Amino acid sequence: MDSLKDRLKQILLRDNLISASDLDAALEEQQQTGEELSKILVRANLIDREILAQVLSESLAMPIINVLRLKVFNEVLGLIPQELAVRYKILPISLIGEHLTLAMADPLNIFIIDNVKALTGYTINPIIGREQDIEQAIEQYYAEAPEPEQAAVEEVASETFADIMKDIQDTEEDLELMQEAGVAASGVEEISEEAPIIRLTDTIIQQSVLAKASDVFIEPMEKCVRIRYRIDGVIREIDRLAKVLHFPIISRIKVVCNLDISEHRLPQDGRFKTIISGNKEVDFRVNVLPTAFGEKIVLRVLDQDGTVLDVGKLGFEDLALQRIQDCAVKPHGMILTCGPTGSGKTTTLYSILKYVDSPEKNIVTVEDPVEYQMPTINQVNVKPQMGLTFTSSLRSILRQDPDIILIGEIRDSETLDIAVKAALTGHLVLSSLHTTTAAGSIVRMMNMGIEPFLICSSVLAIIAQRLLRRVCPACKEAYEVEPTVAEKVGLARLYPGQKLELYRGKGCKKCFKTGYSGRVGITEVLILSPLIREKILNREGEMKVKEQARREGMKTMREDGLAKAMQGLTTLEEVLRITAPDEAIRD
Repeated sequence: MDSLKDRLKQILLRDNLISASDLDAALEEQQQTGEELSKILVRANLIDREILAQVLSESLAMPIINVLRLKVFNEVLGLIPQELAVRYKILPISLIGEHLTLAMADPLNIFIIDNVKALTGYTINPIIGREQDIEQAIEQYYAEAPEPEQAAVEEVASETFADIMKDIQDTEEDLELMQEAGVAASGVEEISEEAPIIRLTDTIIQQSVLAKASDVFIEPMEKCVRIRYRIDGVIREIDRLAKVLHFPIISRIKVVCNLDISEHRLPQDGRFKTIISGNKEVDFRVNVLPTAFGEKIVLRVLDQDGTVLDVGKLGFEDLALQRIQDCAVKPHGMILTCGPTGSGKTTTLYSILKYVDSPEKNIVTVEDPVEYQMPTINQVNVKPQMGLTFTSSLRSILRQDPDIILIGEIRDSETLDIAVKAALTGHLVLSSLHTTTAAGSIVRMMNMGIEPFLICSSVLAIIAQRLLRRVCPACKEAYEVEPTVAEKVGLARLYPGQKLELYRGKGCKKCFKTGYSGRVGITEVLILSPLIREKILNREGEMKVKEQARREGMKTMREDGLAKAMQGLTTLEEVLRITAPDEAIRD
């Protein structure tokens, strides 16, 4: 891009379109303000817009396109909001495959190109258009097009990195000079407190909330910094920034979290809160990990807005929901949830907790960290560095005569031992394990040193769960499943004689062309009946326990997923991606 700007300067001087002194003055103003050179030249009446367009055409070896003579389809116009088109003087022309052709008054503005790429997800092919033609075309085409609905993430996209990169440019140059001069880290850290870095970091954070991301990844690469969001369980790259911005961004987040800025060799954990859109408070859990190219930061977004803490609205099928509610009102015992990180275990536990909460009950939680604030419940945040661990917290909690205890996660045999004993001595215990299936949790507990007879006496129910991507309602379409596919995946067995109609998303701007928007849970609920307890006592293994549970009415996660697909909530591909096939039940 620098070579193209040099070429632009050469043509301006070669054709005597501007004097060397005027060009030097314009370049100095650009250095101070970060504004585009072309805008400075036009505003100062140093060059005519038409002549500037011709110079850009020559320097970039691009023809000038008369956008007023083109036919632009509404589907293409809908990719870019009118407000953004007006602000940046751009007009989407055509979409071929993954390439979006964009008419621009200033095709040298790489930040506009990056912004549009982040918004649409397409590769941008810029072409030159006269500014007045683009302005007239925007009025004409958008007036004819139906008014598109604006998603929240699109609104914030118009406020993305491009709006603050003008200030960042000067900061980048300062950082590069400081690195070349070997300035101490303390000097570079001061940059992290300057407005451009603060705005850049805040934009990354606020966009993640409005995009409904669950995680933000700020990753140092060899020559850049990669920003990625996990949205609906899938990681998407959002932008790549200059490598010199890595250290100030990391330092800024460390300052917000009260972490040690000078420590770069060891992992660190922190937490902070921020206000989004005026009055919405969102928690972020922060982990810093040293890597080969610098410190990587992962932010877990703990946005409780829209989170359903109602066990009846979590997607359990009727029989499973009734079994969970029956177990939750028992005076003692243990209810476990299991699944990988980010599968909604804590949400399920808190929903059960809310179901049984009442003024007559003494409820205490111990977590790392506390993820949901509930005013009527005593919540303990463990601090291992100070000696306040799960084990020590539980010992103290048991002395306060609790009725219900929620343990965020059982990580070791000592915590499990105390939890089992608490369940045996008159307490209702809710907790989670990192296992893949409900029956597998029993084997896991045995491996952690708990005897089978203690499992049978303490455990009431085990809930295994996953989160699947939900079909985008805006571009949802139905299709009929082929008989061979239905037979292979088990649909024919579960729904014999029925019309097997499933749904998928075509892909639209609201779902970033993915066909998915939001997530839906699938579960399997294992209740320890007398026959299942007998198999556990005999150490018959995971498969035998699972078979018996299915005979007694337990739906596996694969079966629950297929049911959700038949209801149009998710796709068959998503069910097959997340769940394992079920073995046939042996007689």
